[in-house]
Amino acid sequence: MLNVLKSFVNAFSAYSCIPLPYYEDEGDRYRLAFVPLVGAVIYWISYGWFLLGWYRRFNDVAVSFGIILIAAIVTGGRHVLGFVAYVDDIPTYKYRFDSWSKSRDRGVLRFLVVMSIWFIAMLNTYDFYFRLVFLGFIFSRIFMGLLSSLFNEGANQSKAVIVLLIIEFCILTYAGFNEYELLMAGPILATFITFLCYINAFRRSTEEALCLLEDDYIITAETAWIFSVAIVCLIRSV
Repeated sequence: MLNVLKSFVNAFSAYSCIPLPYYEDEGDRYRLAFVPLVGAVIYWISYGWFLLGWYRRFNDVAVSFGIILIAAIVTGGRHVLGFVAYVDDIPTYKYRFDSWSKSRDRGVLRFLVVMSIWFIAMLNTYDFYFRLVFLGFIFSRIFMGLLSSLFNEGANQSKAVIVLLIIEFCILTYAGFNEYELLMAGPILATFITFLCYINAFRRSTEEALCLLEDDYIITAETAWIFSVAIVCLIRSV
């Protein structure tokens, strides 16, 4: 039970801005099962900001920009780090750390491009669908946990983590389909496709590279999710 609590602390310590201690080894066995809770924190804070914007009649630009800032702040800047690191070839991670400046410009450009995609997609998302956008912050972390647990030995996760993540996925999927019906299919499919694209990368990654690869996957999955919700809105508006 103590190891489970340590894993809970480690999940927020490693994947959020919350200043908590990090327990080596014994606190890592169930860590990935709790990472979706970081997404849940982003969900509720973003939803609160959205409701405040609706109540105070904020401009859509302010609402969308605020959601992007919330995601970046809660994760402690990991969104920024994932893009500044700029992953294009897994085996060169170690070299890239040694030659940071060579990849920095491309990473910053990629970060700005993807954040622009987030911004434009959210501006074209109707109010009713914003909670569907927020679910992407949770689903992306569930899929990341499954990737690390299933395809990377360096993650050092218990078998129970896979079961817990699948249960979390089923509960959220049921709740999502119950509220949005078939509208959930597009975002889940888009995220699952990114899941398949990253399998080989996770298999090849080393323990040192895994952290940045997880960041890169989460942001890619979130982008696919948000963009697919915007497309759903566009189709339903025609």
